[in-house]
Amino acid sequence: MPRTELRESSWTPEERAEFNRRRRGRNLLLLAALAGFSVLVYAIAIVKLHEYGQMW
Repeated sequence: MPRTELRESSWTPEERAEFNRRRRGRNLLLLAALAGFSVLVYAIAIVKLHEYGQMW
């Protein structure tokens, strides 16, 4: 594997702030999507278990 060299970033503080702002937005969107998927799977499991009489 080739070695990477650390060097000073050529980004301005404004570019760095914009990058961090966009990354935070993407991370929050991904978190919301994963949470929504988890709730959907949980709800389907609850409905199926209740439907087949294995719960309550």
